[in-house]
Amino acid sequence: MMDRLIVISGIIFGIISFPSLFKKPSAKVWLPLIVTSGLVNYLFDKTLVKTGKVKYPVRLFPRLTKINIAYDFFVCTYLSIWYCQSTMNASLPEIVRKLIIFSLPQGIYEIILERKTNTLKFRESWKWLHSFFLVVVVKIISRSMLFLFLKKKDKDFNV
Repeated sequence: MMDRLIVISGIIFGIISFPSLFKKPSAKVWLPLIVTSGLVNYLFDKTLVKTGKVKYPVRLFPRLTKINIAYDFFVCTYLSIWYCQSTMNASLPEIVRKLIIFSLPQGIYEIILERKTNTLKFRESWKWLHSFFLVVVVKIISRSMLFLFLKKKDKDFNV
């Protein structure tokens, strides 16, 4: 019951937090980034599940998919967007500092889920350190995409 509540809480978190994803400069920047971040999370998670590294015994729509929809499309995606929003005009040292600030709690959250609940199980050679590294990689990919979207937006306005 508690495991199901954790998954449902991820959905509720996503619905409540949705308006916060659209800060300035505009939806032209954030909407593609949200979609891209969700897609990156999905592809990584799908690969990990398919190769047997990660398993989600309790998940939303278990007959439809083996990934954790709530985590991939809400929790992880939103944290990546908030990271990008907080580093939009930051210097490189600030970007790295915030990368740690955003990734560490998310990594700890995954460790707690894996050890204390039935919502996430690491299998075979997959360890918490690999998961933490992947969280960092996803944030870096999201931040790189933000850089590209902003560069394209500036180019579109200067033409």
